[in-house]
Amino acid sequence: MDLYEYEAKRIFAEFGINVPPSVRITKPAELRKVHFGYPLTLKCQVLSGGRGKAGGIKFAKDLQEGEKLSETLLALQIKHSKTESLLVEPKVNIAKEMYMSVTMDRTSGCPIFIAAADGGIEIETNPDIITMPVQYPYQPYMGRKLAKLMGLKGALLAKVADLAGKLFRCFEELDLDLAEINPLVITSGEDVLALDGKITINDDAMGRQERFRGWQDKHMCDLSERERKSRKLGLNLVELDGDIGIMCNGAGLTMATMDMVKNFGGQPGNFLDAGGGSDQEKTLAGLEIVHENPKVKAILLNILGGITACDEVAGALVEFKKRHPERKMVVRLRGNNQDIAEKMLADSGTKLYPDLEDAVKAAVAAAK
Repeated sequence: MDLYEYEAKRIFAEFGINVPPSVRITKPAELRKVHFGYPLTLKCQVLSGGRGKAGGIKFAKDLQEGEKLSETLLALQIKHSKTESLLVEPKVNIAKEMYMSVTMDRTSGCPIFIAAADGGIEIETNPDIITMPVQYPYQPYMGRKLAKLMGLKGALLAKVADLAGKLFRCFEELDLDLAEINPLVITSGEDVLALDGKITINDDAMGRQERFRGWQDKHMCDLSERERKSRKLGLNLVELDGDIGIMCNGAGLTMATMDMVKNFGGQPGNFLDAGGGSDQEKTLAGLEIVHENPKVKAILLNILGGITACDEVAGALVEFKKRHPERKMVVRLRGNNQDIAEKMLADSGTKLYPDLEDAVKAAVAAAK
């Protein structure tokens, strides 16, 4: 789950990271209650990236200009992400922009710092990105090492090293996938500030992070109704423009199935990963969500039973067929309790395709 900038910076402040003073507004008239003095920075609060290049950050020299800009920014949509509010801050005198983040490196199986001496827009194209694995437990020398790699010395090295430790503690204690500051700025007075912030919370950790309980709905505003419903059920759905509904268990299997559909001339209507441990109830709920899409002409179910037992999936298919006997279905089901599933589906009149290529061809033909 991604957080808005204003939420990320509140959390950063709790961990002792310096952030600019700010006020969140949802109406242009609320700007009259902001008493930072001008010029002010107005920033769209969206969950997508690319805000700066899309015109989502503006500077106002006075109240009249600020209200006019606020009205425009609040109506702005960036990469299909609606502006939830504006964050208003004093304009900062920046001497230098840098970049710092903590994330998990899946290859090495440990957290890493990613940093750069030059931050800001298009940081991903920076050829001088620094990556530094974090040994456990975290020790202050690691922050000093990172700051030195960023080319800092003296008091600034100490300040950035201290911030690195606080950013890592935030990452670790809140079960984050990402804690990012871009830009991390040095002001003309040599203060070190998190001028922007991004936090991504690990979805599997939501149950043990009480502070984030109930936050999901607010952060799914850019999703379709079916995508929101799927997230609440623990399903991963992305809606597409095609007419073949696809449901698999595992992101890799789902992507491979979608590629095969495209290869044989079909158009996927969605990506739906039901996960590795879907039971009958969850599988049935996923099928109903795919069925609700009016564009879908046929559903292709490709399940490899490991943690997911094939007979659980078969039970969901039998119930689904009772509810929607008219729906065109192509089913490939292999793995754990496959023999039981085959008998259940044979009794309901559902044909099984042992070969994936044959199943995909049948789904493409059914959609046509």
